[in-house]
Amino acid sequence: MTIQRLLRTATLVAVGMVGCASVVSAEPLKAEVIHWWTSAGETRALKQFANAFNAAGGEWLDNAVAGGLAARQATISRIVAGDPPAAAQFNTSRDFEELIERGLLRSLELEAQAGNWRDVIPESLVRLSSRDGKFYALPVNIHGRNWVWYNTQVLEEAGATVPTGWGDDMFEALDKVKASGKLPLVIGGNPGYETLFFHSVMLGVGGVDLWMNAYGERNKGALTGPAMREVFETYGRLRAYVDEGSPGRPWNIAINLVITGKAAFAPVGDWAKGEFAAAGMTAGKEYGCFMPGGIMAIGGDVFIFPVLDDTEQEKAQDLLIQTIADKKALREFNRYKGSVPARVDVDMGGTDICAEAAMAALQKKEMRAPRSSMLLPADTDGEIRDLISEYWNDPSMTVDEAVERHAEILLDG
Repeated sequence: MTIQRLLRTATLVAVGMVGCASVVSAEPLKAEVIHWWTSAGETRALKQFANAFNAAGGEWLDNAVAGGLAARQATISRIVAGDPPAAAQFNTSRDFEELIERGLLRSLELEAQAGNWRDVIPESLVRLSSRDGKFYALPVNIHGRNWVWYNTQVLEEAGATVPTGWGDDMFEALDKVKASGKLPLVIGGNPGYETLFFHSVMLGVGGVDLWMNAYGERNKGALTGPAMREVFETYGRLRAYVDEGSPGRPWNIAINLVITGKAAFAPVGDWAKGEFAAAGMTAGKEYGCFMPGGIMAIGGDVFIFPVLDDTEQEKAQDLLIQTIADKKALREFNRYKGSVPARVDVDMGGTDICAEAAMAALQKKEMRAPRSSMLLPADTDGEIRDLISEYWNDPSMTVDEAVERHAEILLDG
């Protein structure tokens, strides 16, 4: 469902609620926050913000809604109905642009200037968090979406060497794990995670050049050339290493199979690291991580802050913004979340080797690739997701057909 439809639906609800607007609590510094972080690692990470806010004199009112779409829909409905939360989670995307157009989101430009956000946040995130020269969203993290996670003991017992990408060394490792009786590769079994997996392969095989030419420039030569064909061939070849229980499997269950030593590899974004941490595992010891080709596909999360009409709620919102933007709070949140701070000046030294590798990649513009939703309209991005899922689950679709349809979506969208 597009944000336009969500807004239209929410407006109809609001019309029916005239005269029945909820009463905002008079208690000072209470701040309700809507989000979709519900896994063990995510919950542990979010508590870092909540604890910091409470210690500063606030009262964090947690409103967890399972699933990103459901959480965004709940937020939009509440805002349009005149009962907004103090803050809500969104992705670094275009999903909140219409809220800005309607004057429903608070400008964060004063906070941005005071915190020098434009100097320390990557330009792609600044662009998506701003409109008409003003910030309307606070980026809190940068997720590397193309990480590959592995269980070191499973690889050692299979006699497999840690690969560097999706080339021959990966297939050699997968074959050895398969021969050992363990699951070689596990993924989240839904269109979103199947596409995340495909994009990891695309970056590993074609690099940033292919990524930007295909999704940034929509260059026909890149979309139909040999590099893109190799991407689809490699992705299709990997089907043979994923078990029959994959369809419908949540991403955190896939990661748990790696954690418990039942599987070797899982391609999941760096939010998976929070699950390893919650299980008491240490990066570089019980588990490992790498980004194919050393390239980081960046995405992340932001908080938006609706316009409020209650003075006490505004004070709570002020404190909430101050708390979330604090470098110490950002470090602690991201340490548990598995991501890295959206501010590249936050020191993540001494955290773990995965976080340090991510921060190193972020320092090099040529090693950063913005997620597809940061480059493409939502409808186009959704069509690509549907195609990739169809290709993954239907081995009868040929590489030629997949490449052609992929190109058509991008050239026509």
